[in-house]
Amino acid sequence: MSSESMSLEEARSVLWLRNNRRPLGELLDEGYLDESRLAWAAEKAYDPKLKQAAGVLLEWVRQNPSATLRPSSPPSHPEPLPTIEARITMEQARATLWPFRLFKGQRMGDLVDTQQLSLKDLVYAIENAWDERVRQAAIALMAIRLNQILKESAPPAGPLKVVSGGRSYSESRQFLWTAIQGMFLGAVSTLCVLLVIQFIWTLISHPSGPDLQKLMSPAGIIALLIILTLTAGARWLVNRLFNLAWKKLDEQVANYRKGQEGEEQVIEILRQNLDGNWTLFRNVILPSRYKADIDGILVGPAGVWALEIKTWTGEYRNIGEHWEYLSGKRWKMLRSSPSRQAQDNAVRLANFFKADGIRQWVTPVVIWANRESPLLVKNPMVAVWTFDRLPDELGNIWQGQTMQESDRVKILEKLTMLCQRTDEEDN
Repeated sequence: MSSESMSLEEARSVLWLRNNRRPLGELLDEGYLDESRLAWAAEKAYDPKLKQAAGVLLEWVRQNPSATLRPSSPPSHPEPLPTIEARITMEQARATLWPFRLFKGQRMGDLVDTQQLSLKDLVYAIENAWDERVRQAAIALMAIRLNQILKESAPPAGPLKVVSGGRSYSESRQFLWTAIQGMFLGAVSTLCVLLVIQFIWTLISHPSGPDLQKLMSPAGIIALLIILTLTAGARWLVNRLFNLAWKKLDEQVANYRKGQEGEEQVIEILRQNLDGNWTLFRNVILPSRYKADIDGILVGPAGVWALEIKTWTGEYRNIGEHWEYLSGKRWKMLRSSPSRQAQDNAVRLANFFKADGIRQWVTPVVIWANRESPLLVKNPMVAVWTFDRLPDELGNIWQGQTMQESDRVKILEKLTMLCQRTDEEDN
């Protein structure tokens, strides 16, 4: 179906992804949908109707950059606003405390009544709040502001299930470098104590002290100056080397700690956008001669995803299979490609399933979890989900392929047993 066959009004009535199930026209008017988000949906949305509608609206926005977002001629028979399903009661929504600056700690219901919170503020909360209750409260209060019918949805399947296979790579390396840092500090402290003991022992062994006549001679004074100079230089050098070594250890610990924090933030986004129909397996080591772990395996009604989570600091770009980083003014190739890592993990995981007669396609994904480090993606070999697009990507995968329930049960049992065995070995 070509984009010309869908009118602008029809495109505006199409619903967005599961993470914000509302008409595109409303989301566009409120500023939730911008040109970049429409371009993303027009290229990557699984739902063909949503993909087409996003293309229509994207073309209209580009042709009318200075026009109002709402078309000037409303339809002759406007359709009733859709019912909004919420996972929270209106009483709970009004009592929820606003978590952001300026009105932090105040009840959201009171802030909406006094118009201190605008629709734009509520949209911001839906997109950025870490607390799922705040997100749901913002959805419910926005529905009331827009005169939409609010309906409590059927009981959900519960929260996302998370199964851990042990420590993550970042956590293990952080523990290792912290231990090295402690041993280094202990060794330096022990050396200092031994030097003090040796100095005290020298004083006790030679109570009479040095011969003053020899010490006050020209040769003695020169020798003393040389000794003092060498001592000061050695002290400066030791102190310098100690500071450099300690700084290097601190950087290593901080880098791996940041990696661990990035992974936890990704897990939190997954919890907020996926329910109990989905299971996340963390830090999975497949039985093989390779000990590299898979950061995450996401299993749900729509299929299986092998997740490679990266929280690197710096400026990077991904073109096809290759990954490069900016060093000064030059781009340098990374030895290890995250895309290739994710692809290899997906193949290994599919073969792991196939050993038990389960033929299931595994989709590789790289999650770029560091919002502060820019990433340029062009024609990627493997899908790259950036942190700011993660809720949309998760809403999009619901529209993908459907896995047979019998295969899903077998996969869940197989991965759960593997994680339990690995976790017991670690402990």
